[in-house]
Amino acid sequence: MKTLRERVEERIRQAICKACIYETAGGGCSFGGRTDCPILERLDKIIEVVRSTRSTTIDAYVQRLRDEVCAECINQSPDGRCALRDHADCPLDDYFVLLVEIIEEEAARTETVA
Repeated sequence: MKTLRERVEERIRQAICKACIYETAGGGCSFGGRTDCPILERLDKIIEVVRSTRSTTIDAYVQRLRDEVCAECINQSPDGRCALRDHADCPLDDYFVLLVEIIEEEAARTETVA
């Protein structure tokens, strides 16, 4: 059986990467000259943030994302501003609601099987 991370990554590649403007013809990522998607580079931390947040609104998830993932990103300034987010150029920010949904669905599948 695949791990939670493997299932989440598979769904991200199917649902997000295929729709993302940064996906290359070969299936790679052209965002900022990277070889892989910035979402996938931070996926373990993103999963941790989502799994440890319980809220009926996305705001709590977004705050945790900003505090724990964005705070470590080179594109965010010390005062918490991010030009990429401000211009809708951050894939993580653009697809975060869908990421939360995918992670929670796959985590629920894990708990149902266990």
